[in-house]
Amino acid sequence: MKHPTKLRQARTDSGLTVDAICDRVGCTRPTLYRVENGEVTPRQDLARQLFKLYRGRVPLASIYDPIFAEQVRSVA
Repeated sequence: MKHPTKLRQARTDSGLTVDAICDRVGCTRPTLYRVENGEVTPRQDLARQLFKLYRGRVPLASIYDPIFAEQVRSVA
């Protein structure tokens, strides 16, 4: 499962709305959608906030650097 899908699934599983997540992590809806869709790599502080919010269900490396995380998984 690629990181955008994991982020979206974690959001769905959390039961929180997009607006609630944005309020908690300090980003806008468009930013969250772009991160979830893999269009942008989030700033380090946003990646850490998402990691904390989702209680580690999505690996930090997958949030912050999805390409590196995919490469590591393909080697393992």
